[in-house]
Amino acid sequence: MVEAFAECLHQKVRKEYWGYAKDESLTSDELIHEKYNGIRPAPGYPACPDHTEKIKLFNLLNATENIKIELTESLAMNPPASVCGLVFCPSEKSLFWLG
Repeated sequence: MVEAFAECLHQKVRKEYWGYAKDESLTSDELIHEKYNGIRPAPGYPACPDHTEKIKLFNLLNATENIKIELTESLAMNPPASVCGLVFCPSEKSLFWLG
């Protein structure tokens, strides 16, 4: 469910919050194959395999205090249904934190 929410939030970023893809109208298959403009790497996935990046992000955003998600000793997130990632877009609005 959190992965679906992350995808939904990423779509809102593209179409509403940043609005660089306001007219985007992708099918489910196109979304699955990431045919949208922009990328959403997440620590631990192939595009961003280094989990230690989470430490920097959590410290920068004071994430544990602000959203009550903690990192375990092995850098998993607690509660377990948590996800994090970065969203990059092809404009001056270059970075957005999904936490």
